[in-house]
Amino acid sequence: MDRSAVERLYDCDVLDRHGCPIGPVAELWLADGRPQWAAVRGAGGTTLVPLRGGQVRDRGLVVPVERYEVDDAPRVDGPDLSDAEQADLYEHYGLTLPEQRLERHRRGVSAPTSPRAPRATPPAR
Repeated sequence: MDRSAVERLYDCDVLDRHGCPIGPVAELWLADGRPQWAAVRGAGGTTLVPLRGGQVRDRGLVVPVERYEVDDAPRVDGPDLSDAEQADLYEHYGLTLPEQRLERHRRGVSAPTSPRAPRATPPAR
């Protein structure tokens, strides 16, 4: 999925498998550059919703979970997920914990890149 496709997900409202609204996409969490979770803010805080098996329909992002599962999911408060928080989320939704770590993605912000070594300056003649 390219960057523009990821950015378009921010224009979606998250809906459960039956079409019940959960909330707008606030942030995305990626693994290997692919969106894996959508952050949805509600009265109780921010919750992550799994995207695997989800489909975009018009401006809705239909996810393969029930609304009550999202309501009961662990809340995410910090800028990063600890190993324990990530494990809790996967366990809550009955998903297998992957080896790669999730990275937070914010709309319009480039993905982190590794710093490059400075180029050597050619000797003066």
